[in-house]
Amino acid sequence: MNYFDASTWIGKWPFAFVDAHMPRSLAAHLKAHGIRRALVSPLDAVFSPAPGPANQELLRGIKGVKGLIPVPVINPSLANWSEELDAVTGDPRVRAVRLLPSYHGYRLRSRAVDAFTVEAARRRLRVIVQVRLIDERHEYHAMHIKPVKPADFAEFVKRHPRLRVVASGFIRSEILSIAMQCPRALIDLSFAEWHETIRHLLARVPARQLCFASHTPFLITAAARAKLETSGLSRSKLGRIGSSNLEQWLIG
Repeated sequence: MNYFDASTWIGKWPFAFVDAHMPRSLAAHLKAHGIRRALVSPLDAVFSPAPGPANQELLRGIKGVKGLIPVPVINPSLANWSEELDAVTGDPRVRAVRLLPSYHGYRLRSRAVDAFTVEAARRRLRVIVQVRLIDERHEYHAMHIKPVKPADFAEFVKRHPRLRVVASGFIRSEILSIAMQCPRALIDLSFAEWHETIRHLLARVPARQLCFASHTPFLITAAARAKLETSGLSRSKLGRIGSSNLEQWLIG
């Protein structure tokens, strides 16, 4: 099947020896792993004073690169977040934006996030909340970054019921804790790892709430596929989790 990936990145991560993909190398890498479409965000936006330049480089760089769908990063804690939102949504390819609360120093319960969320819903934008970028136990020793707490995410979703949200980066136990609290949220599988991961998750989480994500280049792309392909899922469930749930979230 053709996978639709909820989490890929271009650019360089400064704290680990991971591949620094540019748009064409990322597209070729994903295609080699059977991933024909992917949401892609810029790593340069993570530590920049403002994400605008990285977003514009993303939009320029993926023009004409088949299969890559831009997901710019917005930082609602900055005073100019609405201008940043205007700048990226002028591009018709942008249907979703990504939030990095832990890295940009704000909480999902903040007034700035509430203001941003109201505007995002008004524009019919989808929002991805990046819970973690890497396992926090492996963060660079001088950084003390904690992932978004499941309770904070659940409260955020309940406070903004009109918003169409993907939670990216929850581990298996966290997915189990939020799935019933947030039945309308889509949850990616990037950090869900366990013995027979998918079977254990589907015992308590509906297939409609899960979506494929490789989290390339942080995690091993082939392992994300293997997680699904060794699960024994029916073809229909494999199609939903591997592609159609994310597609319906994005364009439905």
